[in-house]
Amino acid sequence: MNKNILPKTSSPKRYEIKLDIDLENFSYVGTQTVEIQVLEDTKSIFLNSLGIKISHASLITSREGDNNLSVVYFEEDERISLSSKNEIKKGDYKLYLEFSSEITNDLKGFYRSKFLTKENEEKWIATTQFEPTSARNAFPCWDEPEYKAIFSITIVANKKYLRVSNEKVLSEKEIDDNKIETTFVDSMKMSTYLVAFVVGELEATEIGNAGNTKVRIIHRPGFADQTNYAGTAGIELLNFFEDYYKIPYPGSKLDLIAIPDFAMGAMENVGAVTFRENLLLIDEEKATRPELNRSVTVIAHELAHMWFGDLVTMKWWDGIWLNEAFASLMEVIAADNKYPEFKLWNEMNLSRSAGFAIDSLENSRPIEFEVETPEEAEEMFDVLTYEKGSTVLRMFEVFIGEEVFQKGVQEYLNKFKYDNTNSSDLWDSLSKASGQPLNEMLPYWIKEKGYPSVNISINDSSLLLEQKRFLLKDIKIKSSNKPIPISIKFLDTDEKFNLILDQANEKIDIEEKGKVPLINSGGWGFYHVFYDEKIFNEILNNFEKLDQLEKYRLLEDRWMQFKKLSPELSSKDVINFLKFLLFYKDEKDEDIWNYIGSIIATLSYIANQNNEETFKEFVDKLTLPLSSELGVEVNSDDDPEIKELRGVINKMRAKYLEDTQFINLFSEIFNDESFESISEGSLFNTVLYIAALDEGNKVEKFLNKFLKAPSPQLQGRYRSVLGVIKDKNAPQEIVQYMIDGKIRGADCPYILASMIMNKYIGKESWLVIKENFDELLKVMPAWTASRMLDSLSSIYDEDLGNNIKDYIIKNPLPSSEKVAAQKLERLEANIEFVLNIKNNFNEEAIEKVLKEN
Repeated sequence: MNKNILPKTSSPKRYEIKLDIDLENFSYVGTQTVEIQVLEDTKSIFLNSLGIKISHASLITSREGDNNLSVVYFEEDERISLSSKNEIKKGDYKLYLEFSSEITNDLKGFYRSKFLTKENEEKWIATTQFEPTSARNAFPCWDEPEYKAIFSITIVANKKYLRVSNEKVLSEKEIDDNKIETTFVDSMKMSTYLVAFVVGELEATEIGNAGNTKVRIIHRPGFADQTNYAGTAGIELLNFFEDYYKIPYPGSKLDLIAIPDFAMGAMENVGAVTFRENLLLIDEEKATRPELNRSVTVIAHELAHMWFGDLVTMKWWDGIWLNEAFASLMEVIAADNKYPEFKLWNEMNLSRSAGFAIDSLENSRPIEFEVETPEEAEEMFDVLTYEKGSTVLRMFEVFIGEEVFQKGVQEYLNKFKYDNTNSSDLWDSLSKASGQPLNEMLPYWIKEKGYPSVNISINDSSLLLEQKRFLLKDIKIKSSNKPIPISIKFLDTDEKFNLILDQANEKIDIEEKGKVPLINSGGWGFYHVFYDEKIFNEILNNFEKLDQLEKYRLLEDRWMQFKKLSPELSSKDVINFLKFLLFYKDEKDEDIWNYIGSIIATLSYIANQNNEETFKEFVDKLTLPLSSELGVEVNSDDDPEIKELRGVINKMRAKYLEDTQFINLFSEIFNDESFESISEGSLFNTVLYIAALDEGNKVEKFLNKFLKAPSPQLQGRYRSVLGVIKDKNAPQEIVQYMIDGKIRGADCPYILASMIMNKYIGKESWLVIKENFDELLKVMPAWTASRMLDSLSSIYDEDLGNNIKDYIIKNPLPSSEKVAAQKLERLEANIEFVLNIKNNFNEEAIEKVLKEN
């Protein structure tokens, strides 16, 4: 018997759970009656429970009355057995339990969260985060997604507290002068990880209705005026999904709940969706385009789950990609339909890049792989599930057509609603709708790790295509040929055609089609394209015929090829790559410039060693055209995209040119008393970021503003620059604030990662973090600590990288070996890249580019 999976001897049908909550003492007592079906004769019923004291357990039958059960705890296995002296016969029963537990402080299960009111008074709430396997921390249950059941939730709590659960209120009654008992309508049949309840001094702001569904924002008091944007988005997106899926929303109401302490971005609990506060509480007049964009897309992601994940659920955690990859695709489909100004399809490029980064490693994993333990279930929530999974789905959506894809999704949801599925069930529905063998093609992409690169060349009138698995480091491996949907557009003739490359090599006659082929036209294939130099130069001659997605993909593919070939590169190759970057100097796409920024960040580590000033001249040449055109001041007629692009360019120039006069200009604005009254969010963020690069602006000022920020939105902005601060005292001060509990534990890993990546004081930051590591692990949830390793993907300094690597190997983080192995392999690849290229990335090469362009 797998100790991590419950034996298939019993199954729940309906839970009736009653919790009496003492928020002042962070504790609760509970009772629950569960209608169960015993599937075979047995003496013991097994279910999941962790950290819960069970004071009574009995089995109720209409024939024999109560049958008291003895409780045995298996803490290591996160389960209990309820055993009877007599054999429990196959049939239907009611299981009655009495129990008690604590409201914890580790951001999962049933946990506590605090906030300060506008009067600076500390308040606590109790909330839940059960995905993937933490419902067992709150009440005894069959805590596996396959065990769907109906839930009736009753909450007893102080009258002053708002109570929220998955469904609308059924009844309320006074218990005494201080307490009210609230019972909620029965839920739909659902998995335990989707159960939710929230209790505390919160407010509910009614936004309106989506069809017949009432939509509210639940939030800390005093912020009702900042709920309209997210609430309106919730209504519009819920309406979209009902129309797209052709299935009514399965809940009785929809509450979007702003939680002060939250480890995730959001959680798709049916009817009670929880979020980080800054995603729901938004001052529209001061919000930036990315802040509005992020709110909309996260809401869209969670609402997509109401059908895909909640109504239809994977049988086991190895299929979590079914939930998350699909919701990541649907968030873009829905949000782009309602908010086209965000150009979300372009932004999805950056998501795909994160998937490429991990999947180019030998220590990658398949999108779907075997899961046994709760820890392995938590590992599934990564860029391979979300970013790679969603872009693979998008690739095949484009391949079969958007309407056909939608039809397949509708067929799948209708067939399996209120049930559980495997990956093959979705593939079969898409195959049936399209008439294409997706059930044969998708397993290559979902169940095998890695992705291909496609080498392109022309011989006479034949186009030659060759696929092989792309790895940053050349390793001899066995790899199957994937069926790759290839879209081709000829830039000289506008001819287009598609094919499936399902073998190692293919030769195509193109004599009558054209001479300048653009492979992966439209940009949606999850693969790299590497052209021979002749074709590549012809594409550059037709550069303006590429759309923004295609320009992004050309940039990304060329950079990944440059990194892979770094052991063989000459000075000429370096020169050609820098010349290629200059093709983008007039582009006005924010996502392209964010990617260029990541390239410049990498090259700057190399330049610092031997040619820093010359490299600054190159960055100046690259960014000057847009800097001159856009300037510093925001114009009233600027569209939001231009406002953000101006910020990206100015931040790059401040960081990499280190022009004191330019930085001082922004520092003066930051130090002016009127700084926080700046209503234009993009300007506010640019000033804040560049001011952090001024060593004269001390860390205490940023921390003070962070702590006193009057809204989650503003606090989020200050939090985002804490790791950027150049002041040498910053590492010690920020870490001490964390240890003292002044910075929320859920935010610590992200800030620490940013500090380690700091271009100026990353080494100093790491030494302080290492010295205080044990104390830091006490203040941030252990299961979130591995997120600090995200910094390793951006470290190119050999000494710093090796120091971190040695420490992590000797002191493993409370995370999976797989995650650590991925991050360390990426770090090794970064350091090797620097060693390979530094001799040819020299002053002479850069000067040659500057003279010729």
